[in-house]
Amino acid sequence: MKNVFSKFKGFILDLDGVIYLDKQLIPFSKKFIDYLNKEDKRYVFLTNDSSLSPKAYSKILNKLGIKCTEKQVVTPITNFIEILRKDSLMNDQIMVFSSKQLKNFIKKEKIKIIDNPSRYKDSKSILVSGNINFNYKDLMYASLCVQNGAKLYATSIDNSYPTALGNVPATGSLIAAIKKTFPTPVTNLGKPSKKIFKLAQERLNIKKSEILMIGDNLKTDIAGSNSFGIKSALVTSGKTSLQSARNSKIKPDFILKNLKI
Repeated sequence: MKNVFSKFKGFILDLDGVIYLDKQLIPFSKKFIDYLNKEDKRYVFLTNDSSLSPKAYSKILNKLGIKCTEKQVVTPITNFIEILRKDSLMNDQIMVFSSKQLKNFIKKEKIKIIDNPSRYKDSKSILVSGNINFNYKDLMYASLCVQNGAKLYATSIDNSYPTALGNVPATGSLIAAIKKTFPTPVTNLGKPSKKIFKLAQERLNIKKSEILMIGDNLKTDIAGSNSFGIKSALVTSGKTSLQSARNSKIKPDFILKNLKI
């Protein structure tokens, strides 16, 4: 596959199922990043998992031996913060249902949020991001917020994500539960939205024709790439099997078993 990779100047890389599973490196992923650095290729990591901040992800990757700066990590929160900064009216009327780490990161970005859930009627918008501590109380208040007119933002609409145990519920499953309580539109901040791919392209600062997206999810990574107009490669080391890829109407430009050079 080296001949394929050599054709591109920049790479957008998913994390779960491509670089690691449960924060354990997938075989060949580190060597692939080493190859990109050796060949002076540009790369950013684009993940729908917003349980941590971009800075925290960069620290994890560096500890795993993968060179990465905070600016090389794009998450749905990157997208959300940009939206908030363009609409200052939203800034102090937000309720966030996420991990503590992510909520603290948002506060450090000087964005005011409503901490007291009993003030759900005051919220004009809510952000939902799946995390291991999400509970019934979170689900209840998120549902009450949208019933009272709050706009719903989701860090992703992925129903599941890959782990060593198998595919487990992701943010999309929580959004589905909220919408079962009260049908409401949802703004997806993550893949496959064109906006988040645009943010990744801006970080790379190169033309679309020079970029390859590598991911393991047909509905987010590959569909998003196709919609945005960049080439895509599906790896079968994560969520999607080779048979599923062959049977799908969503077609990547390349299918790879792994990132072996």
